[in-house]
Amino acid sequence: MSIIVERESLSTKSRFVTPTYSDASGQQLVIGSEHPLPQMPLSELRLEEGRAYALGYSYTFDNPLAAGASLDIALAFAAGITPEISISGLCGGDAIGYLYEGATVTGGTPLTAINKNRNSLTASQSAALLNPTVTDTGTMILRQVLIGGSGKKASGGQTGSADLILKPLTTYLFRITNVNGTDHVAEIILEWIE
Repeated sequence: MSIIVERESLSTKSRFVTPTYSDASGQQLVIGSEHPLPQMPLSELRLEEGRAYALGYSYTFDNPLAAGASLDIALAFAAGITPEISISGLCGGDAIGYLYEGATVTGGTPLTAINKNRNSLTASQSAALLNPTVTDTGTMILRQVLIGGSGKKASGGQTGSADLILKPLTTYLFRITNVNGTDHVAEIILEWIE
């Protein structure tokens, strides 16, 4: 049986405190075996709070990534922001995926991160550029081969990474290079919480 608590005042000081939480209907419930403290993974909590973001870019069948060319996304975060990021990428043929830390870039097309909670107006504390001019890639911290297959077994290659926690005020370069010798679809999708 639930115990429902009506609070007299939130400003009342008390020596003995009974832990409660507010349910979906706004009732205060006493935490116990019948109503344990609600829990959720941090990523879901950040999504609910409006602090989960995504951005990316795709070369399509109508506008494929040229043979030997790279898809680059440069991304940096404001001071004090240490995002937990997940990377996914694919290419319709053989490709190599890279992640560089401390890159030097200029120009490019600005990309705007979307808030994954479409009810939130909170903007990401990030700046991103599509295909900037790269004068220094920085330190390579990840490299992954994407095998596209051949003949009837060709299926394209894709990758996904474990989550990484990035540094603030550091430019990261996410790159997929098409090494197949033929133009192919390709994409990089980045998702993170701040």
